[in-house]
Amino acid sequence: MTRQLTALAALLAVACGGPEIITKRGSVPLPKQPTWAWGARDTVSRYELDPVAQNPVLHQRVVQAIDSTFRREGWKRVDDPSQAQVIVTYHIGIKRTTQLQTTSTSSGGYYGGYRWGYYGAPTFVTSTTQEVEYNEGALMVVVRDRATGKVAWEGVYKKRIEDTIKVTPENIQRGVDQLLAELK
Repeated sequence: MTRQLTALAALLAVACGGPEIITKRGSVPLPKQPTWAWGARDTVSRYELDPVAQNPVLHQRVVQAIDSTFRREGWKRVDDPSQAQVIVTYHIGIKRTTQLQTTSTSSGGYYGGYRWGYYGAPTFVTSTTQEVEYNEGALMVVVRDRATGKVAWEGVYKKRIEDTIKVTPENIQRGVDQLLAELK
């Protein structure tokens, strides 16, 4: 479980390369400091079904980070969704990908006094191809207008997962802050 947390936290960490953040405004204007409530997860992709993405500790930390960021921005959370101006949902997913990488090495050049002519000694090239597996994680946050159900804003934070990052609430908060900074 610790290894799973370590791997998934990288998608929310700042170190080891920057994330890709994609945001989109919807057709509904977003109130300046709205009241908000958590909504039910409306869709589930196959990437969300990955066991790493289903980690309850990670979900708890993401919820806390989103709540903290909204609170700092003056958003007021309400328990009753019917009293909220906007409804917020999030999704966490893992995409496992395999790529082929080829490396080439060459040898050749001047050999002990042999005269190879104008072009030099023959060069030998050896190529090696291997499969490299990597994982990309993503956090998606969707803010919908409660009255119409239309999307007011959505953002995706994507990052290649590295096993070197530890899961900490601070790393998760940093990633959520980066994503939600685009909400303004």
